Amino acid sequence: MSNINLLPWRESVRAAQKKQFMVALAVASLITVSVMLMVNMWINQQTARQQQRNQFLQNETAKLDLILGEMHDIREQRIKLLERMSLIDSFQQRRNLSVRLFNQLPELVPPGVYLSSLNVVDNRIDIVGKTEAYPRVANMIRQVERRDWLYEPRISSIFASDRQPIALSQFSMQLRVQAQTPGVIQ
Repeated sequence: MSNINLLPWRESVRAAQKKQFMVALAVASLITVSVMLMVNMWINQQTARQQQRNQFLQNETAKLDLILGEMHDIREQRIKLLERMSLIDSFQQRRNLSVRLFNQLPELVPPGVYLSSLNVVDNRIDIVGKTEAYPRVANMIRQVERRDWLYEPRISSIFASDRQPIALSQFSMQLRVQAQTPGVIQ
């Protein structure tokens, strides 16, 4: 056989393979970089979209905080108004108490019992008077107990007086007044 030198042919095949490998490597690198850029853009879009959602939620939370603050202020105003209404209602009831008491006093006080003073403090009535006989005071207590707006009649003292010509016994009594519920007439 003759001497055939195959080195240049092999080198040209190697060079062609190396060139093909470099082209495939460049194409693969381009595809990889483009895929990475596309994934990066998609992630940036998702991040921006989530930031918009977060900003929207923060704005709505701030609005709700304002509304809750206003509701708290409205509740405080409501409580103050209810307190005022209760105070006005108690004043109204207190105003009617003296009229009601003096209207029913002749029915409460039996003959032979004479009242010297009548003092109203809060929902308590202090009565000081004189009587001809103890059973008349007991009769007055029974009359008070029959009323639904008066309760707890209590005699704090009763004693005989030495004055002449008629000996009257002096007594002091306390009653309690039932608080009326608004809108109920008794």
